[in-house]
Amino acid sequence: MNNRECELIRDLLPLYADGEASGATLELVERHLSGCPRCREMLEIYREPALPGLTREQAPAKARKHFSSRLHQLAFMLAAALVMTASTIAWASYQAGRNAALRDPSFTQASELGLFTEVRQAKKLGPHVITVDRILADTARTTVFYRVDPALDSKSFLQIDMADDRGVHYDARGGRGLKGSQFVYDLDPVNIDARKIILTFSTDEIPEKAIFEIPVDPTRVAEKSREIYPGLKAAAGPAEIAMDKSVLGLSESIFFFRIRWPEDPTVAGIGVGLNPPMQAKIGPNGPVSAEGRVSRPPPSSMIDPAGAFPPDFWADLTDVTNGKRIKLDTTRTQTDPVTGGIRGSFHFGPVDPSARDLKLTLPPLYLYRFPEEDQTVEFTWPREGEMTISKVFSQGPVSFILEKIAREEKQLSFYFKYKQDQDKPTLHYRPDFRLKDRGFWREQMRQEWPEPDRVKVVFSLPEDERVALKLSSVGERLPLVEWRINAAQ
Repeated sequence: MNNRECELIRDLLPLYADGEASGATLELVERHLSGCPRCREMLEIYREPALPGLTREQAPAKARKHFSSRLHQLAFMLAAALVMTASTIAWASYQAGRNAALRDPSFTQASELGLFTEVRQAKKLGPHVITVDRILADTARTTVFYRVDPALDSKSFLQIDMADDRGVHYDARGGRGLKGSQFVYDLDPVNIDARKIILTFSTDEIPEKAIFEIPVDPTRVAEKSREIYPGLKAAAGPAEIAMDKSVLGLSESIFFFRIRWPEDPTVAGIGVGLNPPMQAKIGPNGPVSAEGRVSRPPPSSMIDPAGAFPPDFWADLTDVTNGKRIKLDTTRTQTDPVTGGIRGSFHFGPVDPSARDLKLTLPPLYLYRFPEEDQTVEFTWPREGEMTISKVFSQGPVSFILEKIAREEKQLSFYFKYKQDQDKPTLHYRPDFRLKDRGFWREQMRQEWPEPDRVKVVFSLPEDERVALKLSSVGERLPLVEWRINAAQ
């Protein structure tokens, strides 16, 4: 996508994310999002809550010098949440103009209980003054509220490292800002035995650092929150799913899960919801690959049974005690180098302290298997219009018959006819196609089912004129997993 078009769309994304776009605006934004991965990433940032009112597990130790490089290596996990851009400011500015601009319901409980740690320390960082106003040392996350004066421009962002008085370093999760000057930043929760945290602010453009030493007492919040060890397990086909721990914090509720399956060379991995398959590759000397993903549910206006975001493909949490559904914010998954499987977490909004009975429904899980033989087609893609091509991709009882390839604005779309030998519902099987471009096999951007027997697979435009399309694997939907959780433990 060209920069001018992206700038225009990003100015409209706040309205779109808040469900207030309509008519031509809605159509324009959705058409652009279908072909622009970067703007879809920005949409996830816009869906973060606004700043709250300013008046109102142990991570492995790492040396500070490795922190920046680690962020680059795991950029796909943190997505765009670490980068404050002009569009982030546009979203925050829009929110600031509304009545609910500076109220975030996820911090309501902590605010009413007076559990924020007031800091009010200021330090110089080059031409800027960094002021840490307060922090919340929740059992689910550590949240830092700070200001920058003068405001950062759209190309600058701060790196934040946090350690405690015992030398433990904590991983960053990402942040959001208001007009480049007021920020909220989330990190992993501080250990219960920490008595002081050290926050280090730095930027690539300035050699100095701003360092804050802040006394903390995590036990104050821990006394008001809950850690539950339900020890739940469920079998879904050959996969075993377990939930060992959940944290019902004052600002966030987290449910930690693990998925493992027997070693099988025909299995490409398991896909959680709409994500492609994940599996750690284990060599004779240990893991040889690692992967992590962060995903968020789309706005309700984008959910469509025939579109890229069908309904019921995300985790669901119900407070049965109070008859409330809790909003899902983020799903985090990563490959497990120990088992070769997957471990991850579902991040929901806070649960009411009176809740005693919870129901957690996992998103659909797909077990992906490799085709029995390589199935690849090479072609020169059409620079305009479409081209007819015939190629049958098959795996077990299902076949995907490629009928045409079309260039549609800034994307390349593949249209398939879908057949199966079994009487299974739509979306029981999901293909995972890859496109070879510049020597790399790229993942598909999205997949749509406009009709029960028709599939549309979309990639961004390749750079090479001649490319190859491969059926990497086919996923079969596993039985649904649903748990009741005793929150009174």
